[in-house]
This record gives sequence, structure tokens and C-alpha cells, in this order.
Amino acid sequence: MTAATITRGNPEAALCAFTFDDGPMRISIDAWLEALEQGGARGTFFLTGEWFDRHPQKARELLARGHELAMHTYHHRRMAEVSRDVFFEELQLAELAYQEATGRPAPAILRFPYASYREENLEWLREWDYLLVEGEDTVDWSGPPSAQLVERAIPALIPGAILVFHANENAKETPQAVRSLVRHAQAEGLASVPVSELLHADGIPIRERAWQVRFKAAPSSAFLGEQWRRVEEGEELRRLAADSLEWGNPKAPTGAGAYGKWLEMLSAAVQAEGETRFAARSFAGQHWAYARASVKGGTLVLEDFATKEAHADALVYVLQWAAHEASAAGCGWISTALDMRRIRKLCEQMGIEAEIVRLNG
Repeated sequence: MTAATITRGNPEAALCAFTFDDGPMRISIDAWLEALEQGGARGTFFLTGEWFDRHPQKARELLARGHELAMHTYHHRRMAEVSRDVFFEELQLAELAYQEATGRPAPAILRFPYASYREENLEWLREWDYLLVEGEDTVDWSGPPSAQLVERAIPALIPGAILVFHANENAKETPQAVRSLVRHAQAEGLASVPVSELLHADGIPIRERAWQVRFKAAPSSAFLGEQWRRVEEGEELRRLAADSLEWGNPKAPTGAGAYGKWLEMLSAAVQAEGETRFAARSFAGQHWAYARASVKGGTLVLEDFATKEAHADALVYVLQWAAHEASAAGCGWISTALDMRRIRKLCEQMGIEAEIVRLNG
């Protein structure tokens, strides 16, 4: 059995989808967002794992603005030419990049780069519950002027349509064309929605795929326990909220009112009952990290953490705290769905057993 291939939505629903492949590496994606949003449209962006790794904050911003992000492999490979092992490695790396950038499980919808795949690839996609999403190719990757793009796309802009564009350096005329096409869709009574909403109208669900890194609890004699204190309500919590909001945590809110929302979220964590552990690392009058964990099934689960410094070595302090807490709770293992690749590499360097495994299947 092969993966389902979606080329359009329900022709009875007054919906259409504007989709974009790749993600620009050297120019801003904002022009594409503005073109959609000026007409009240929301798009689906099939982006590479490399893009997620380079632009995690922009990825979270796109989601917050109501757009949808989906898989486009990690390295933009021609998947018809790769082995089975490389095929699944590309998917896994893309999913990990998505999850680490956004703090969310990855949606199992994909578009192949260059539309390059063979029949066997569809069988492999099915193994991971993926949907292949194609559509009407506007050929904007060839760089035609916007007027030509509009002329080519209008006949295809009908109920259920999925239009395929690009958001990269080769498609600089696309935003201008999209503005015109969104207006045309409105005039035709079509709402421009993400692919998931288009498929929902047809009763087609999109599965999610999540990962976690699982590693052995190995207490370290280098653990600086005096720098870690339990987080409690009050002025320190307010300072921690203000400090950590600037650390790039994917779970932290953005935009207007972000501080108040973040303080409320941290306050709820402080008030949580049961086996929750919430501590912050501070010295020299500054916060440098925080970590929150709970015990589930004999494993210490790191549910949230962030560090002031972005380099991987700052994570060592968090891992040492987690190992200390796991040992105190009688847990032999620690797991987290955050920063998985760096944690696995650090564990490898420190001689700690670690692996990345599926969280939901």
C-alpha cells in the first residue's frame, strides 16, 4: 500500500490553498507573508529542515500568524535518487528540526523537492503515515513575471484548488502575483486556507509525529548545586519571566502581551502539584537557566528548559541538574522532546547512553 497523494480538496467546498515550497535562505520570507495577509489569506509553507534550523523564531512567528508549516525533507534532496536509509534520515531530520524550532509535533504532510520521487518512495511514506501533497504547479520557479503567473494560475483557482508556488530567490515575482490571486479568490467567493483545513473539509486527517531524546541519568560530581534554587512565586519569578523571555524558548509566547502570558505560564508551573520540579540557575545576580521536570513512569521528563547562552555547553548545566533530580527521585532515565540533537551529541561526548526515539508510536 502506498501513501495517499492529495492533488486537490473537496470541489464542493468554497476553499482553496496557496502553498509555497523551499523557504528563502538569503532573502526574507516577509514579502510572501504580506502578500497573503493583505487579503486575509493563510498559506502552507513546505520548508526544509535546514530552513527550520536557521530560522526557528521565524517558524514560530509564521505559526502564530495562522500559517501552516510542513515537510520538504531536510537537505532538499532529489528523493527518487536516495536509498531507503537516506530517505528516512531526511524525514527524521526534518521532523526533528521542525519540532525543535516550533515546540510542536511535526505534521505528516510532505511535498517532494523537484517533485522527484519513485513509486517505492510512496510505500515508504505510508510506513510513517504521511500524506503527499501536490497541486497545480504555477512554474514560478522559472522566474516568470507576475502578470504571467497570474494568467497561468487563474484558470486553476477553483473550489478545492491547491496552488503550488515557491518562496525562494528564484520566485521574486511570486508575492506580487499572490496579491492579485488572493483578491481573485475572494471575488470568486473562495477562502484561502492552509492545506490541513482544506483536507479537513474533505474528512482527511493529518497525523502528527513527535520525537524525544532518552538518556541515562548519570549524576556528575561537577554539578553546582548551590547555583540552582527552586522557583517560587514573587519577585524572583517575575525577574525570571522577564529574563527568559529573551532566550529563544519555543514554548514562550511572542507578540503583544508576551510577558504577561509567559509569567502566567511560569506561575502555573510553580503551582503545579505532584512530582513537578522547577528550578532556576543563577549567579552573579543574573539568571542563566531554568528547568522544569516531572516524574512519569520511573523517568524524569524534562518538560521545559532554557538557557541564557545559546551555545551547547550551557545545556551541560541543565543536564547535570536533571541527573541530580533523577537520582533523588530514583529514576534511571531522563527524557525530553526539546533540543534533542544537541543533547544526544553532548551525551555521546560525555559517555552517557542516549537515543532519539518516537514519542507517539
